[in-house]
Amino acid sequence: MDSEVLQIIRTGGGHIPVYIALILIALLNVNSTQVDVSNAVSIEPAWETWELTAYTDAPEENGGWTITASGAPFTDDQTLACPKSIPFGTEIEIDGVGVRTCHDRGGAIKGKRIDVFIRDTDEAQRFGRQKRKIRILGE
Repeated sequence: MDSEVLQIIRTGGGHIPVYIALILIALLNVNSTQVDVSNAVSIEPAWETWELTAYTDAPEENGGWTITASGAPFTDDQTLACPKSIPFGTEIEIDGVGVRTCHDRGGAIKGKRIDVFIRDTDEAQRFGRQKRKIRILGE
């Protein structure tokens, strides 16, 4: 089949415009190569130091909202409020806390700051404000 196409191109058969002929020649000269990625090195996301605070689902802390800004419910051991630069659904690993998902926003959540959802008010207050290593894993 390839030789037939080349013959048509060479003889000008079928009134093929020159640019189409050049594209066909280029496509015929492309080799399909399989790449073995079994030994590829994966690049781990970098750890960064961010400021963390904690919040609860108390209406006075959330402007009266009973769900997160993404529409997801507040979920123990999962919900984070993140800056707008981090899309909803992004997973973030927090050193000593675990993996959480960005589902919420907050007026004071800007730059390198995130808010960890902790349902229990006393526990959230004990968490306080702290600096921890985090890494953004992706959506």
